[in-house]
Amino acid sequence: MAQKKLAKVQDIPGMKIYDGPDGPEMYTTDKKYFKGGDWLDLFVEAKIKKLKVKITYVESPGAEPQTLVVAPYKQIQSVNGWEIEDLPAEGGASRRYSLQNITEACLTDEMFEEPDLIY
Repeated sequence: MAQKKLAKVQDIPGMKIYDGPDGPEMYTTDKKYFKGGDWLDLFVEAKIKKLKVKITYVESPGAEPQTLVVAPYKQIQSVNGWEIEDLPAEGGASRRYSLQNITEACLTDEMFEEPDLIY
């Protein structure tokens, strides 16, 4: 059976967007859009082992660094670079952190449970 070729929908500098079987699929073509990729292996390991990560995070240039413990259950690549999504606190919303704004990160011994997916 022949594999269906994706139809190109749009070009964005450094990205290609294709019409995939489940909706638009975005691929990076430029290394400058790989921002934060240095931390990606650590967060993939954390996701596989379901371990929380202690990070030092700088929200914006000139802001005070914050030390946080996050449960990185999703890794997301966007035109702004790699981000992780933290599990929401009870009654709260989840939060995304840009990997390029992390200055330090290490695995903790604390485990997390992923939420049940509802389809």
